[in-house]
Amino acid sequence: MNRYKITMPDGSWTEESFESDKDAISCATEVNRGVSDHVVVERYAQDGHLIPTTQTGVSHGIRRKRHRPKS
Repeated sequence: MNRYKITMPDGSWTEESFESDKDAISCATEVNRGVSDHVVVERYAQDGHLIPTTQTGVSHGIRRKRHRPKS
């Protein structure tokens, strides 16, 4: 398990242990009522430095092809 620091949009933060970056990000998003905007999840390295995680797979809406009529 890795140790993570989660900072919420209001500036509050906590440290928790998770199995993966994905688990930490999912938990932080759930706590923030399903919104990942302005939530910062960082993993502690062996030397104590914080490593930012990336929020992969975050959907910003569905992009659809526009069907254009053929002339």
